[in-house]
Amino acid sequence: MKGSNPSQAVVRAGDRDGLGTVYSTWGGLICHSGESILKTAEGWDMEVSSPWRRFLPKLIFTGFGGEVSSNLYVTTTRMVLIRKIDTWRELKGELTPLGLPNAAAREVELRNLQAAGARQYCAIEPQNLTLVKSKKFSKPRSVLDLFVIGTDGRQYAITIWKPKGVDDETLSLIESRFPR
Repeated sequence: MKGSNPSQAVVRAGDRDGLGTVYSTWGGLICHSGESILKTAEGWDMEVSSPWRRFLPKLIFTGFGGEVSSNLYVTTTRMVLIRKIDTWRELKGELTPLGLPNAAAREVELRNLQAAGARQYCAIEPQNLTLVKSKKFSKPRSVLDLFVIGTDGRQYAITIWKPKGVDDETLSLIESRFPR
């Protein structure tokens, strides 16, 4: 995953480009001046696409099925998910007879990113998004679907979930960060 948006974007995703600006070498969030962390939650995942349509939307940040090694930071100005790069999950779709050469090259690239201390991240600025619709589910896992429109005029579908367990407090905090 390469940096997908310029630094002025309301939704940014990437890996190495965030090292030292979004997250530190040990994987912690780097706060902007005047920003404070409201909540840190472990084991959450996120998927962001634009536009909302169900067929062939552009995936900005892809979520994984199952458990993830990630931290979700909800701050006064941003929502940031930082997770370790999982080589197997990134490559398993390419492990076909015709895709093996590409998968081998991609594996080398991912291993180099891991060695450099890179992580995958998705940073969202809720104050620059208007919430149009939301759906919250709490059983058997916590899931929040958000449909928002950015100040850049783009539609974004954001799904945030916790693969194991229910955490209504975090879901409510996340939803409250988006203006209606």
